[in-house]
Amino acid sequence: MRPPGSVRAKILHTVSALLDAEAMRPMRAACRTALAAAAFLAAGCVSPHGAVATDVNSASWRDSAPITLANADTTTLRDIALFLRCNDRFAEDTLTVRIRVRTPDSLQHEEPFVMVIPPAHTPAAISREADIPYRRRVLFDRTGDYHLTITPCRPVEGVEAVGIHIAKSQ
Repeated sequence: MRPPGSVRAKILHTVSALLDAEAMRPMRAACRTALAAAAFLAAGCVSPHGAVATDVNSASWRDSAPITLANADTTTLRDIALFLRCNDRFAEDTLTVRIRVRTPDSLQHEEPFVMVIPPAHTPAAISREADIPYRRRVLFDRTGDYHLTITPCRPVEGVEAVGIHIAKSQ
């Protein structure tokens, strides 16, 4: 037997106490509570904002720009804005595009949309981004991939990328 004050005796006493099931029960409960609190806080930190974009031919954008939006939330209302990332060759003040949406259950809707581009207040060498509101309080009521196709009605120079911003409605 070891003397009661030795380090080895204290370690053996601690290990035997930890192996006791009754002694472990409060510690396990505390760990479960801490993990549940961490998961709850992490779920609250998920951003309600997102963006999906695709690059286009900046010399002359004329082809369709496909965008895929994966949806798992069928209850949240969202606001959608279209954006264009443009270089110094972009000189339009309005741009008409055709937007086609295909839902996960294969329903399709297509419509024209006139984008009114605000004037640029940046140096010409810096690419700019035009963000134009498209739809408010949209509900994606199916889980799965929503496929959007954005096509200009006429060729446009200076557009480098097109996409959508999605934000939780206020």
